[in-house]
Amino acid sequence: MRYLLSTLLAASLVVPSLSAQVPAQTPAASKAVRTMATILMNLNHYASDADKATLKSIVDDKATSDAERTLAQAITGVQHQVAAADKAKLDAVAKDAKAPEDVKTIASILLTLNHTAGAADKERLKKIAG
Repeated sequence: MRYLLSTLLAASLVVPSLSAQVPAQTPAASKAVRTMATILMNLNHYASDADKATLKSIVDDKATSDAERTLAQAITGVQHQVAAADKAKLDAVAKDAKAPEDVKTIASILLTLNHTAGAADKERLKKIAG
């Protein structure tokens, strides 16, 4: 009986310390962010007409955050690279401490985009797209 009590006591001390070491899960990306990640993953020089229509619906959706709207507008305007007018906005999103990591990741990928996302960026986008 004494052994059982000491084992339970030891376990009760170890279990809380283990749970404290589990990193917090990042919240899942919104549907809009997952959609933009998929579009960007497949983008080649510019967004297709179908992609532009999807991006317009993201921009027009009242549930879309300002940062997400910035991404959608920037992807819509890509012509081999992000338009010069969008670069400062994307840079602000990428550096925004309050923006979700997935949003900042897409912003940073857009800032370095040249015709298409590179292999490493496509892997990052694949994780966001789910």
